[in-house]
Parts: sequence; C-alpha cells; structure tokens
Amino acid sequence: MHLPDDVAIRSSDHNGIRLSMLYSLWGDWITATGDPGRPDELFGCMLDAADALQCATFLAVHGFYRAAMAELRVAVELVLVGTYGNLKPNEPKYLNWKKSGGELPFGTIRNELAKALTGVSYGWIFEKEEFINRTYRKLCNFTHSRPDSSDGVLWRSNGPVYVHEMMIKIFLMAMSVYAICYLLVRLSRPISVLPRDSRILFEEDWIPEREGIARAFEQLYREKATPVSLSP
Repeated sequence: MHLPDDVAIRSSDHNGIRLSMLYSLWGDWITATGDPGRPDELFGCMLDAADALQCATFLAVHGFYRAAMAELRVAVELVLVGTYGNLKPNEPKYLNWKKSGGELPFGTIRNELAKALTGVSYGWIFEKEEFINRTYRKLCNFTHSRPDSSDGVLWRSNGPVYVHEMMIKIFLMAMSVYAICYLLVRLSRPISVLPRDSRILFEEDWIPEREGIARAFEQLYREKATPVSLSP
C-alpha cells in the first residue's frame, strides 16, 4: 500500500466528523458564490477559492499537511482580491492584476482596504495586528516551508505519515479561514446571506481567533455570535 493511501485510511478513521463538517462547509461555499448569470468581481475568486478549499482537505487526508495549509492561504488571498475588486473595481492596481497578470500582494490589498475603511466600524479588521493578518502570516510559514513548518518536520519522517495533531491543526485553521472568507464576502456584498449550516463558524467558541471573528461577524452581519461549547 502506498503511504498516502495508508494515511487516508487513518485520517478518515479518526476524523470522520471533522471531514464531514469540512465537506458540508465546502458545499455551502459553492452555493454562496453567487449568480453565474450576473457575476461580480468576487464571483470568480470565490469559485477558485472553492477549489483551494477542497484541495486543502484532500491533501490533508492524504498526509500532505504543509501543502494543505498552503492551499488555505490561497483561499484567503483569492477572496481578499475579489473583495478588493468589488469595492474598487476601477482601481488601476486591481485592473492590472486582472488584465495583465500584475502582482497584487496580500499586504498591498490589506493596506489599501485599511485606508479606505478608516472610520468605518469594521475597518479595524484590516489592521496589521488583527486576526486576518495574523492568520495569513501563520499560513505563510507553510507556503514557504519555514524550518518549523516543512514536510519533514511535520511528518518526523521522509514521507507522508498520519499525524493526528496536524489533522486537528488543519481542521481548526480551515474553520478560521472559512469564517474570514465569509466576513470578506459580507463586506463586499452587504446583502449576502450566510448559509444556515455555516453559522457554526461564528458560534463555536473553539474557532481560532474567535474573539475577533465574532466581533466582526456582529458588525457585518448585525447578528449576535452566540457561543456554544462543543468539542472540535
């Protein structure tokens, strides 16, 4: 049996509920992308983010933990770009990225949105010390295979092996990424509706960065993020 197949069996054996939850969230995300007949600037980015989110789960199940985290970073980047496009569709930086392959780094967009939303109640979410930037920086460690986030360190081996603590870590990070993405969607689509089953992202008290995510949810969705205490 090949190593990734062995890891997949162990992953599904020990994480059935978590994997079912990720699959449900992915399905919700697909339905939330919008009307394909009337796509906005965010639509295509959300579709591509759906692929990244699905890929992250697939890679994690087969033991490719570093790559799974890297795909979660891709999802955040794509939704942030789409948000920027919806809010500033005629911005030269965005048009350059869209039409000629110009670069539009995460930091540039975050800074631009922080300036544009100065004085707005939820503008704080783009500040450098807040949860979106912190989450993104954590994901960058895996994208760049930094010493504490390389494949060899995560596996403690020279090939894919099942590491339960990494499955938990990726699951929790994925939950946080889904929550951040829905907050960005709401920011650039003020009338967007959160899929019912995805409310768990803003209700569970074990979601990473829960405090900031809940505060942003209440400001953007104008609902209480009532916490519940269920095991992750």
